[in-house]
Amino acid sequence: MKGIQKKVLIVGGIIIFIAGSVFADSEEVQPLVELLSPQVFETPDMYEESAKDQGDIKAIFYDTLDYKGKPTRAFAYLGIPESDQPVPAMVLVHGGGGKAFHEWVKIWNDRGYAAISMSLEGRMPNDQGTGKLTHEYSGPSRIGQFDDVDKPLEEQWMYHAVADIMLANSLLMSLPEIDADRIGVTGISWGGILSSLVSGVDARFKCAMPVYGAGFLYESKGHFGSLNKQGPELLAKKKFWDPARQFSSGSMPTLWVNGDSDGHFSVNITSRSFEVTQDHAYMTIHPKMRHGHSPGWKPEEVPEIYAFADQIFKKETAQLGKIIQQPNVKNGRNIQLTYQSESEIVEATVYYLNEPLTYKKLNEKSKHSGPGLWLELSVELDKEKNVVKAELPSSALTYYVNLKDKRGHLISSVLVQLNDE
Repeated sequence: MKGIQKKVLIVGGIIIFIAGSVFADSEEVQPLVELLSPQVFETPDMYEESAKDQGDIKAIFYDTLDYKGKPTRAFAYLGIPESDQPVPAMVLVHGGGGKAFHEWVKIWNDRGYAAISMSLEGRMPNDQGTGKLTHEYSGPSRIGQFDDVDKPLEEQWMYHAVADIMLANSLLMSLPEIDADRIGVTGISWGGILSSLVSGVDARFKCAMPVYGAGFLYESKGHFGSLNKQGPELLAKKKFWDPARQFSSGSMPTLWVNGDSDGHFSVNITSRSFEVTQDHAYMTIHPKMRHGHSPGWKPEEVPEIYAFADQIFKKETAQLGKIIQQPNVKNGRNIQLTYQSESEIVEATVYYLNEPLTYKKLNEKSKHSGPGLWLELSVELDKEKNVVKAELPSSALTYYVNLKDKRGHLISSVLVQLNDE
């Protein structure tokens, strides 16, 4: 590349060389994988904690990276279904304030996948599998939104969380019951941030399904938009951890999942994350999707996650549909898109706002901010030509399109924001 000018940025005491980027408002940094301890690619020692087993799901600790010279371990639930052949597996990454969830592991086990759910915040459950107890082997704790960036890199929570995820992958790969070439990662909320970031760091994963959390956090209209209020120098340091810096140059098959009104991760950053990965990615936006662990893993609420894993690891499964020609600003309110789908598309819906995507408290009882009410528009669906056409009302300024196949799975277009003429 010609004309790239390098700068130096000190992140937590580590000197990073920064080059130009394809993003006008972003900078390209040294790949995180080059800054991680090589230990993340080695099989960690595992310790059984049988008193905390939940049925066939085993409770374990596994070794993680030292923290301030102290050995650390992560607590996890590990489940492996019975099979004559090595099975595919998933690494499950919880959200902020979360823990290892045996319920989540069981969902995947019941579908023929091994799974590991680990605690990234130094917690472990009681013997009944509930509660969040502390333990003596914990590493750093999460502090706000990357509020520990002034510490040395090896003392920052994100560094250890990424390492814990990669070590969980290393552990799964070492087990003979698991097919080391069929392991994916999914995460919810903060776990969505981490799983999308890791998708650009650990090429051993074969797919990623981030839920809510995505890249371009500083562009969020919701909770994470507060990053922009912290001054340019601090923001520059925190951008080091933005997942887009890692996945934007990657090629891992990815399914982006969010709701259209999420108070933490506004839909525009999910759409932007999809746009820079769309040659190898899919996106599903669920209207009015609630925020939380359960809404982010229930098969009846987000069936696309499990369909996507099956299409990657169980080739006989029909693939999710794909929008080939996306709607765009140039066409204004005349929407046209083309798609392909192995499963028949039976319904198409446009969701639109009569305003720019703006987050605000809708009433005094609202816990989080969000956009106004999304309106719905029925659209013309040409099943022979795989074309969707619609004309928005003159008042519409923001929209996206959902296609639903006969299995009930959604695929979504990019978010389009029109100028107020």
